[in-house]
Amino acid sequence: MRIAAWNNPVNEALILALEEAYPGAVDRLPLKDVLQAVVDGQADVALIPSDQALAGQDQVDILPAVGISSWTNPWMTLVVGDQLGAATMGIMHAPEGRSAALLAGLVLKEHYNTVVALHEQQALPPGLADHALVTVPLEEGDDDTSVTAAQDATEGVALDLGQEWAEMAGYPFVWSLFVGRKDENHEDAIRQLRDVVTRLDQHRVELERAWDMDEVASDFFLNHVRLAVDDLAIASLTQLCDHLFYYGITDEILPVQFATLPADEEADVRPDDAPDSIDG
Repeated sequence: MRIAAWNNPVNEALILALEEAYPGAVDRLPLKDVLQAVVDGQADVALIPSDQALAGQDQVDILPAVGISSWTNPWMTLVVGDQLGAATMGIMHAPEGRSAALLAGLVLKEHYNTVVALHEQQALPPGLADHALVTVPLEEGDDDTSVTAAQDATEGVALDLGQEWAEMAGYPFVWSLFVGRKDENHEDAIRQLRDVVTRLDQHRVELERAWDMDEVASDFFLNHVRLAVDDLAIASLTQLCDHLFYYGITDEILPVQFATLPADEEADVRPDDAPDSIDG
């Protein structure tokens, strides 16, 4: 099985587990390429941002039971200064930050009544991660002004977008889901991915030690990452579908639909029976 995986820190533990299970068959890809890899047939399944999975249901099937969610996320943050609570705000991001920027925009609008304008750049100022988000003035100016503003915006209050979503919606945010090409048979992939995630969940401590993670990644993997697409995750995805419609990402409010196994195996991959997580 060939797997394309969104190469974001939130997915690191799951990607490492996949690489151990399928040596040489996992491609780490940037956000802008990962969905297309499975659509074009370069991969059998892909681990992609949840907003892409939901908005792309005309091209892919969402695989059930396993994914990545959490109540907090140390990498999905927005640093704001005195703009918090302002009527308007600009956010600069690179292509890798598209999903985070979308989440930041809807959280700021719904939680702080701030209208956000998103500005995508091919590259961010030196010293910033590709997935970083930075606030910028909404007034038009030259590129140097924007870069200076972006650098200045790295000092201030850091909003944890996962925590902000949880406070707003009451559910953990689902960062990543597995998908396969539309209307293909995904039964073997569902079983195999379920087995990988079950092992990952049951052996967190041993795997964390073997992988020699840094302190932030270790804490997230051991204490915060949720691996089950359970009732809480599905409720969160349902709310996200509403927001994708209201913000013009989709043409209608889409239902959250999953690929299925034969009826006699459905019980094995029900969200309620998927691997538990420490955060609940």
